[in-house]
Amino acid sequence: MPKRPMNPPPGRSPDPQRASASSIEVQLNHADIGRVIGGRYKIQKLLGEGGMGVVYQALDMQVDRDVAIKLMRRESLGDRKFITRFRRELEVTSQFRHPSTIRVYEHGETEDGRPYMVMELLTGESLSERLERGKIPELQALQYAKQIAESLSEAHEHDVYHRDLKPDNLFIETVGVTTVVKVLDFGIAGGADALKLTQAGEVFGTPQYMSPEQCNGQKLDHRTDIYSLGVILYEMIEGRPPFSADTPMATMLKHVRAKVPPPRYAHPATAKLLMMALRKDRTKRIQTAGRFAELLGQAMGVARAAEEGRAPPANDLLNHTPMTLGNVPSGPQPTPGSVSPTAVLATVENENRGKAMVALLGLAAVAVVILTIVFAANSGETAAGETEAGEAEGGPTAPLALPFSRPVITANVESAEVWVDNDLKCTTPCEIAVPVGDDEVHEIRLRKSGYVDSVVKWRPLTVTDSPPPIPDLKPLGGSIEVGKKGKKKR
Repeated sequence: MPKRPMNPPPGRSPDPQRASASSIEVQLNHADIGRVIGGRYKIQKLLGEGGMGVVYQALDMQVDRDVAIKLMRRESLGDRKFITRFRRELEVTSQFRHPSTIRVYEHGETEDGRPYMVMELLTGESLSERLERGKIPELQALQYAKQIAESLSEAHEHDVYHRDLKPDNLFIETVGVTTVVKVLDFGIAGGADALKLTQAGEVFGTPQYMSPEQCNGQKLDHRTDIYSLGVILYEMIEGRPPFSADTPMATMLKHVRAKVPPPRYAHPATAKLLMMALRKDRTKRIQTAGRFAELLGQAMGVARAAEEGRAPPANDLLNHTPMTLGNVPSGPQPTPGSVSPTAVLATVENENRGKAMVALLGLAAVAVVILTIVFAANSGETAAGETEAGEAEGGPTAPLALPFSRPVITANVESAEVWVDNDLKCTTPCEIAVPVGDDEVHEIRLRKSGYVDSVVKWRPLTVTDSPPPIPDLKPLGGSIEVGKKGKKKR
């Protein structure tokens, strides 16, 4: 099977302008071909390019084995924050052992200071390439998602979450008769150690696969990966992601506000699982990747039973009555041809009792009809009230809130009040939340006793926008110069 790029460029269709720019980079990167790194890895050819580095195929001359080497770009060496993120990816990925996480053999630094890591060389195709050919059969999609969830579970146990889970970062490899899905590119992975690398309001991710809290620029945790995996599973089964629009911002708004379109090609158990993973409120979402993997296994059992035409096994996704012996009378049952006369007599008596019971039930039904007619008028109002209450309870929910830009406001004096649209929000320094996408111009006002208010107008277009600079607060009762003779109080 031919070797494919481990980390192909983002997107499914090439951009002519991007292709032109990257062709220049490829020419520069060809200078590394033939180079020996670490005294043992000879670079042979370019495989692909990611956001932070270039991926080559190399020969490990000590064990005569083909490997992949991810090498930091030369032009990124001047960016200290970029180098820190790249090194973090090396440290994070090298500690994982799950078979569905790409295996890292070694990492180090070249003579010219470029960090690198040596990984297993994968053969197959990315999930994005597979999806270009159409949707994936449900049972197979569930198997893929279960492997991904198990890989994420290990990462989350190390307090690491991916933050950019998407089909481009998932690779399908066939080993013998087994298909393994590999999770790649933890380059923007988050966690407790990564918080200091992220600026306030900075947003990472790919809009079609971002969680609502990610679109809102909120602090993330492992549950953002659960939402992204739900989006990917939805796309595998349906052939398209649940939300897409003409612009990234419009797509992000849909993640925050729009209802998930009901799946058309999924078994009811799988459909329920998707809705559990794609809940807007992360506190009501599936809470751990391990639990997600467990539910995916249950959905696989239900889907397999449906294909084979048998009853579903016990699961937490469907309300069903399992096939048990609970409906069969207890005790020994008579075999055909061995019924005694006593049993026959008992059967006749039971039939007579049954006829009497039918007559009594008929009289009861007549009585019920009469009572219904008598109380129809009174019960009509009550029923109408109950119907209205039921509709109010089960009716459409209120629209979800818009995404917010969350800048940190500071002032030249301590503890200045921050007012947004005439509402007091906090005192400096503090973070405010301003809606994005409501087409309103919002007023931000700094106020402090003894000072002249400072005001700016702002309409954020994205969650990463920053407000215009707010002028310094000026004290009241200052003095101004009048000619050359002195000063005059104002």
